[in-house]
Amino acid sequence: MNFRRVIVLDLASLGVGEASDANRFESVGADTLGHIATLEGTDFQLPTLSRLGLGNIRYSDPVVGLPPVEEPIGFFGKIRSQSRENSQLSGLREMFDFQTPTRTTSVIDGIVGLLGVHSILISNYQSYLSNQNQAEVIPVNTDEGGLEQLHQQVIAPNNGLLYFRALGLSEHAQTGNRKGCIDSLKLVDQHLARLMRELYSTDLLIITSSYANDPAMDVTPTREYLPLIAYTSSLPEGKALGIRRTLADIGASIGEIFGLEVSNESIGSSFLGELK
Repeated sequence: MNFRRVIVLDLASLGVGEASDANRFESVGADTLGHIATLEGTDFQLPTLSRLGLGNIRYSDPVVGLPPVEEPIGFFGKIRSQSRENSQLSGLREMFDFQTPTRTTSVIDGIVGLLGVHSILISNYQSYLSNQNQAEVIPVNTDEGGLEQLHQQVIAPNNGLLYFRALGLSEHAQTGNRKGCIDSLKLVDQHLARLMRELYSTDLLIITSSYANDPAMDVTPTREYLPLIAYTSSLPEGKALGIRRTLADIGASIGEIFGLEVSNESIGSSFLGELK
């Protein structure tokens, strides 16, 4: 695929069930999406994310209100953090950092040196993102403002990486406000429908989460599998991506698109070859 831009939508805090190492992080029984959904029951609906395959990730243990769809338009799977740390920033580092033959760098900064390629980050203050010296950081304080910025950037004919970190879900999960989590997900889902209409055929949209935080649990963050959805309008029929062993697979996929030189020591594996 001849992708020229990658849009990463980070639904920070959204987990899809306890990870295989949940016991090491006091997270046995954690299920952010499932526990949020039970508050509304069958009234819990995210139509755009459902069409993309969010419910299909949990085909063997369906989330109430999000049954698997027969013909998802996105490539779907779940991904986990391999890091021994479980924090709100460790997932970002694992997602974007990679090893070159000489040093560790980030995909965010690494692609900026390529001709005509940009990295644009839309987020509130996060030290990891703010320390990406080659990127343009657009500060936002609300999801409404951030999503509008995202739309403006998507319709601009720029190549490179565009990253948006949702804020509302994280804020409400932190305080145990499941109703607020639902409202935040529904807001993103509504904007996502518009966003997909704005994409160019050479865009790759990746929807994931850099960490999980189940509002029904006392521990924070929780150690869970995280959603992974990839969508391009040039491939209208999706399929399963399985279980990815590290968030670094996202960075590896971005690196492959933009031709970054990656050392064999890097832990990520690109999933681009599965998008067909």
